Amino acid sequence: MRKKDPARHRSQALERTQRFLGQFDEMLGTQLAQDPESALAAAADRDSAALGLVRIAEACQQNDINLRQLLDESPILLNRLIIVSGGSEATVDHLVRWPQFIRTLAHEPDFIDSLASTPEALEDTFTEALADKGSLLTGDEGITALRRTYRDLVTRLVVQDLEHAQPEEIVEDVTRVLSDLAAAVFQAAYKIAEVEQGERLRARIAVVAMGKCGARELNYVSDVDVIFAYAPREGEELDDEVREQATHLATRVTELISGGAHEPALWEIDTALRPEGKSGALVRTIDEFVQYYQKVAHNWEFQALLKARPIAGCPELCEQFEDDVSPFVWTAGARSGFVSEVRSMRRRVVSLIPKNELDRHIKLGPGGLRDVEFTVQLLQLVHGPHDEDLRVRSTGGALRILSSHNYLASHEARTLASAYRFMRVVEHRLQIPRMAREAVLPERASKLRALARSVYPVEERSVDRLKKELAGHMRAVRALHKQIFYRPILDAATGSAQMSTVSEAVARDRLTAFGYQDPAAAMRHIRALSTGLNRVAYVQRQVLPALLDWFSRGVDPDAGLVAFRRLSEGLSHTTWYLAMLRDSGVAVKNMARVLSLSRFASDLLISHPQSVQWLGNNERLQPSEPDAIATRMRERSRRRDDGVAAIRKVYGEEILRTSLADTLGLYDLDTVMTALTNAMDITVHQALSHVRMRLDAMSGIDDYRFCIIAMGRLGGAEIGYYSDADVMFVYEPGETLTPAQREALPSHAKQVALTLTSELETRSAEPIVDIDADLRPEGKSGPLVRTLSSYAKYYAAWSEPWEAQALLRARPIAGDEELGQAFTRLIDPLRYPEEVPESSLMQMRRLKARMESERLPRGGDKKRHLKLGTGGLSDVEWTVQMLQLQHAHTHPGLRTTSTLDALHAATQNGLIDEDSAHKLEAAWTIASRVRSAAVLYKGRGSDSLPTDETELEAIALLLGYEPGGGYQLVDDYLGATRRARKVMEHVFFGFEPEDI
Repeated sequence: MRKKDPARHRSQALERTQRFLGQFDEMLGTQLAQDPESALAAAADRDSAALGLVRIAEACQQNDINLRQLLDESPILLNRLIIVSGGSEATVDHLVRWPQFIRTLAHEPDFIDSLASTPEALEDTFTEALADKGSLLTGDEGITALRRTYRDLVTRLVVQDLEHAQPEEIVEDVTRVLSDLAAAVFQAAYKIAEVEQGERLRARIAVVAMGKCGARELNYVSDVDVIFAYAPREGEELDDEVREQATHLATRVTELISGGAHEPALWEIDTALRPEGKSGALVRTIDEFVQYYQKVAHNWEFQALLKARPIAGCPELCEQFEDDVSPFVWTAGARSGFVSEVRSMRRRVVSLIPKNELDRHIKLGPGGLRDVEFTVQLLQLVHGPHDEDLRVRSTGGALRILSSHNYLASHEARTLASAYRFMRVVEHRLQIPRMAREAVLPERASKLRALARSVYPVEERSVDRLKKELAGHMRAVRALHKQIFYRPILDAATGSAQMSTVSEAVARDRLTAFGYQDPAAAMRHIRALSTGLNRVAYVQRQVLPALLDWFSRGVDPDAGLVAFRRLSEGLSHTTWYLAMLRDSGVAVKNMARVLSLSRFASDLLISHPQSVQWLGNNERLQPSEPDAIATRMRERSRRRDDGVAAIRKVYGEEILRTSLADTLGLYDLDTVMTALTNAMDITVHQALSHVRMRLDAMSGIDDYRFCIIAMGRLGGAEIGYYSDADVMFVYEPGETLTPAQREALPSHAKQVALTLTSELETRSAEPIVDIDADLRPEGKSGPLVRTLSSYAKYYAAWSEPWEAQALLRARPIAGDEELGQAFTRLIDPLRYPEEVPESSLMQMRRLKARMESERLPRGGDKKRHLKLGTGGLSDVEWTVQMLQLQHAHTHPGLRTTSTLDALHAATQNGLIDEDSAHKLEAAWTIASRVRSAAVLYKGRGSDSLPTDETELEAIALLLGYEPGGGYQLVDDYLGATRRARKVMEHVFFGFEPEDI
């Protein structure tokens, strides 16, 4: 496709403009075509202006209107027509349909400042337009009169708006008049609907505007959000007929304004903000509204009430709504999770914007109109309960009061107000051309040029100026957000002379609203961190506003602040730490998430403060290679007498690395389990080497092989942060041992196992490795260590079916590699038998049933227990292990210690269908993830899906759910485990599907 030549395109546009102006000149005797550029200088789009003039002139001719005479009589009319034609094709369409209105444009003074724009005058204008010989126009005639009158008045407004040299100065007046116009339309429509329903009408309604209309900040084109209240008329009883009539009234009001008709609809009416949304009743009584907001409403619905304003209908009912329902908005700030929920909604809105529109979206994009409104509304909802002056609906009005009452610094309020006015002007100029909803800057050069000329009626009217000014405003709004909320808190805490004069009580209110449970303690920590003239206090003062905000996005901002103080007190003497706080936004933001969301990772981070540096570079949070871990352990243990402690130090670093990455969402479940397993495997192996070296030297016994066999979740390489190390110990004497050494070897080998266990379990700042050898033959009553031949004799003579099942997870992890392989060869026939007797399977099923009835904690919820509950880890693992016992001899792919690898192999070999396998895997995965997330948040193990809302929210955030996703997590978990249980009962217990 051939590219357009810009010069040729401009030439063609100029020829087209001259041709249209020539036609206009011919009809009216003007001389505009002689100098089109000068004649149309006021127009935003000269081409559109020329065409619009021709269309208007033709419409006047067809309707016997002497436009030439009107132009002669009015020195302002031609310029007005040029501005309107070049700025709003939709307004030209209206004038072409109703050219009689051009007489009004020729003679009427400015609209905004006249008495004609007051709410009372606007209502009278519609009343006069609908009057018909003492009655009221209804039906199609009423619709046409209603809509034409509205557009006549909007045309007057558009004209004044477009010809104003400084549109930002009047933009608040424009939005006020548009809102009052909408209110007058609703009142007129209500009157028509009443007359149409006739004398049998027993109901009355109130129309309550929400959103921009409620705030008197309506755009030229916008959905008008409303809700409807109703009541019986005086002397009538409340019954179903009254409700039906009220519903009909509300529906008819909507149809009169936005339904299909000869005269186009005015705007969309959106009633989705009503209680229960689109699924709720269209009309409700005041008592029903009160009950809903008292017992059912979500947090965001209270925020929506901030803009609620009765605008039409029965005056007494409107007043009752104001008195009984509107005050509920001021309870929102104290509701649990309010701030996090509205933030989440804001993020969801931004996430839905196409990437190619994000920087051009002046309404929803970062730093756009919504960010200003969001900031102002949060401040109102936080401080409005204690300061009634803040209970205003408009953004501009609220900004003025926030500044005068010292909730905002004056320069901050000016910056936000200026940005808001400018962006509203740009939004209006995007909408006016076609009277269409639009909030995204165009990409086409011609449209951008017309937009810039419309935004700037005088002086420089370039696209560069528009882009630069808009970007500056949006950047300023983004930068101010965190400073606005948290900078005054620092000032109040430190008593700074530059503070925005908020009191400590106001600062505490703000902290409480953002989720801090102990605002007084938080103020003390803030004071300790930010007071002083040294460099440390200076840097921390700069970063604290952002940190306080990020802490509040976790579930425990108080803990985050305390942990930050502890961390900073240990590192404030280091140059690199202060530089990180000052320069690395990524590191600081990651640190804030960790400190406010994971006690487990926070405690480890405070024990390893140098590791804070990892948070600024995701590469340093990637899992370490096993060889690299082993090398670090060997090097450090060689340099210290307490070698196992040095090994555990490295182990702690690796657990910290994993927990940090997990908290930041960098690892999936498999990566977490692999990293934790590798760290534990290597730690046990290196610790065993160090213990043997020490004890063997002391005893003089060193010619023997020693191996540690992992069992359970460690054997399956599926451990979590708090998993035990289930193991068995095996040893073999060497050929050079003397008879005395051979006799002493069992005791020596036992001492090695005991010493290793003790030194890995000793409490310290590092995570322990809790060695558990209870799965060995004969359990706690059996020998702690055995030779290979002893294991062979036991398994040949005494082995129980459950032991074969336990051995499915057996995996050598430390010590002599050849001995480990020999042990594996010894147990393979036992765990992968040619055939499993039915009696063994029955015993396995009985044992599982007994575990379900006896081992579940008393009072525990069977549906929520992660291991033993319905469809939990045990259900999935026992099902997979039964398949392994039955089929691993025939299908080598099943010979693995991994639950999921074995499940995948069973699927590939046709032993279980894909749908059933998927259900088992989904349940096992979500249970494992919840288990790990619970440890990250609480710092200790957890056996059940919690019921506590805060804990649920934390786990949900750690699993990647949006804020407020705790309940969704519960639904997902219960659904996954319920489906898995059905599969388990069919595959493991042998129940038929219809019996489940």
